[in-house]
Amino acid sequence: MSEPSSYLDYLPAALWRGESGSPAPDIALGDMLRIFEKVLTGIPDDAVLAHDDHIHEAITAEIDHVHRVFDPWTTPASFLQWLAAAVALEFPTLRNAELWSEYQRRKAIAAIARLYRIRGGKQGLLGYLGIFAPGRTRIAVDDGARLLSVTPSAGGQAVTAAMVSPGPVVVGQEVRLEGLTRPWSVAAGADSLFVADIGLPDGLPVQVRNRVWRLGPGGGYMMSGAPPQPRPVAPDALPLSRVVGVAVRPAAGAAPETLYVLDRPGQLYEIPAPFSTVRLVTTLPGATPVAMALDPANGSLLVLDRGAGAGAAAAPRIAAVQPSSATVTTTRLRTIVEPLSLAVEPDGTLLVGDGGVQRPTSPSQWPGNVVRIDRTPAPWAETQLLPADNPLVAPTGIARTRDGRLYLLDAGLKPFLPAVAFPFISPVAEPASVFRIDPGGTPPAARITRIGELVYPTGLTALGSQLVVCDPGQPPSGWPLIRPELKLSRVRPFEFDVIVHFVERFMPADQDQRRQVARQVLGNVRAVVEREKPAHTRFNLISS
Repeated sequence: MSEPSSYLDYLPAALWRGESGSPAPDIALGDMLRIFEKVLTGIPDDAVLAHDDHIHEAITAEIDHVHRVFDPWTTPASFLQWLAAAVALEFPTLRNAELWSEYQRRKAIAAIARLYRIRGGKQGLLGYLGIFAPGRTRIAVDDGARLLSVTPSAGGQAVTAAMVSPGPVVVGQEVRLEGLTRPWSVAAGADSLFVADIGLPDGLPVQVRNRVWRLGPGGGYMMSGAPPQPRPVAPDALPLSRVVGVAVRPAAGAAPETLYVLDRPGQLYEIPAPFSTVRLVTTLPGATPVAMALDPANGSLLVLDRGAGAGAAAAPRIAAVQPSSATVTTTRLRTIVEPLSLAVEPDGTLLVGDGGVQRPTSPSQWPGNVVRIDRTPAPWAETQLLPADNPLVAPTGIARTRDGRLYLLDAGLKPFLPAVAFPFISPVAEPASVFRIDPGGTPPAARITRIGELVYPTGLTALGSQLVVCDPGQPPSGWPLIRPELKLSRVRPFEFDVIVHFVERFMPADQDQRRQVARQVLGNVRAVVEREKPAHTRFNLISS
């Protein structure tokens, strides 16, 4: 028999000490008080609970821990549904079965209140997509922010803002007013930005040609004509088929500031200030140029040449072009697999962004890298700047800001050029980002932009302590089965794209199961966007 309750010690003896010769009560006061003592203090006994296999804590201890019930990371799993209802969150189900793991439910509850404050904008939409469409996917929102400024902060996340979002004005199938459409490359001049614009692809109802734009340092168009309107550089004298890169030679003595423009067929053009007359410098035979930079030491132009067309194994090289004499000197690169970007350091050292193997077969082949090239010895010395397990995938831009920090732009996709058959199912699909590069630091490459802010960034330059990013949006070459009208969001007001990439290794091998997984994810994405997008907009869901 258990001991009577210790609570008897706090009561007058007359209440619990029976009179001599009186019959024993059915329930002694000490036994009854022990029930209350057990509930309040959790004293142990031999009782077996019906729905548990251990003795509960004291109710006082439960009260001490009650604040943990309101924390989504510490509340018992059985309380998650109640806590979600308290913040107006519903967990998705399929045929009354929970779709989310316990971790996903806790994460959603923790994030939802913050998202309520930013609903109706791009960041709010990205936050909702991150919660309601989790899994092995990459989701980006293309709201037409063509040119973006990225302002790094000391050790924290950068501030990203659209510099140029208005594009051409199109009425029906007619371009009434020109404007920046799909920027591919950018270079900084003395007091302006020069942006290479690849326009819209052929075969669409609306024709927007390749152009080069001169913009103010804040991204404003240079206006001319009557009435004033945005006008590209030398629109009638610069014949472009697929502009690849731009570079600027500063003014020196009597020589004016000069713009150089490189086209995909290998034509290199020279356009001196005031940027109205065009001269063909040379044509690089058999080249597939991907980037261009100015060598400050001798004023030559360095062209990064893939050496083979898309789909073929690359044979990378550097072509040095002296504009005054049109002489070309070519040097083969020995260790670079897929050249994507080029920068020249003040000491003449080259930095080349290497995408690496484009169809990786093992995790060791997932990362890209940055290769430092010392041109002093013969042959040139090529050294990888980052360890083999770095987070880079497709380094498409390299820039150094005024404070000497090195930054890298990464498109996040392998292959970098979309496959024709399955353009949205990739071996590697990481968020496109800007990274701060510190080869001796921990980590050596740190992401500074938010996930989902960039779609398919291809160009980067520094403007003082600020970075300027070109984002042309998802390449239409990767949309073989997408209706042509869905490729026109860049020239339609109040329209945006949501692009979803799947990671190949996380998709079922069976095609029917693969389609089922894709339909479920895309259904969640569509439902979230329909509910959370700004009311005056419409969207295109672009995926497999």
